[in-house]
Amino acid sequence: MKQLFFLSALFGFIGWNLISSTGILAENDYTEIEVSDGGTVIGNVKYMGDLATPGLNLHRDWEISEASKTTTEKLVFSKINNGLKNAVVSLKDITHGKKKIIPAIHPIMDQQNNIFIPRVLAILTGTTIDILNGDEVMHNIHTRSMKNQPFNLGTTYKQRISKKFDYSEIIKLTCDLHKNTYAWIVVFDNPYFDMTDRNGYFEICDIPPGTYKFQVWHEELGNLEKEVTVHPKEITTIEFVYSQN
Repeated sequence: MKQLFFLSALFGFIGWNLISSTGILAENDYTEIEVSDGGTVIGNVKYMGDLATPGLNLHRDWEISEASKTTTEKLVFSKINNGLKNAVVSLKDITHGKKKIIPAIHPIMDQQNNIFIPRVLAILTGTTIDILNGDEVMHNIHTRSMKNQPFNLGTTYKQRISKKFDYSEIIKLTCDLHKNTYAWIVVFDNPYFDMTDRNGYFEICDIPPGTYKFQVWHEELGNLEKEVTVHPKEITTIEFVYSQN
């Protein structure tokens, strides 16, 4: 019975990772070129679904109250324009473009009040991130990954762990010691991605002229896709809308 349970859990874990990792990300050969006539795409991602949808943890305001800071933020959107926060926008299957620049200063993910801040972190392959424990309690950092080396490490107050991510995939990060404490690291193998701000806006620049598929990923709402033509040295505006009726 224990063996069957283990196999079931194992295949469930593998299946989840295959779905999450291949949903928007695939390994592509990417060639760096000089982009002198690149265009820019700016846009907005909105949530227009039912506020009463069961199972969703909704914050219809980007200002999270003190009382709710220890809850998860599965779905946060603006009361101003229904703009969706923490949606990751990217170009799908782009093969050439601007230079990949690895940040010299490591992005930080901190555990505060039993939640990860930020909840979603989008990075380029080769980036090292620092994961901190900002609470005066024991936490652990457990990654569910298929391509990057998974790890499961305990952390104490003010401890910092640095980890590098070399392969593109969507990684779920959890603290097994505290229920509902999790976050996401989305790793891309090209620099054409952005994450929406508190009002759902994003911007991707220096795109070689051409027609591309733009894709949005959100942890709760899944994927959206739209074909967009980018013109030399021009700004193109697009909008993505999630709805649940």
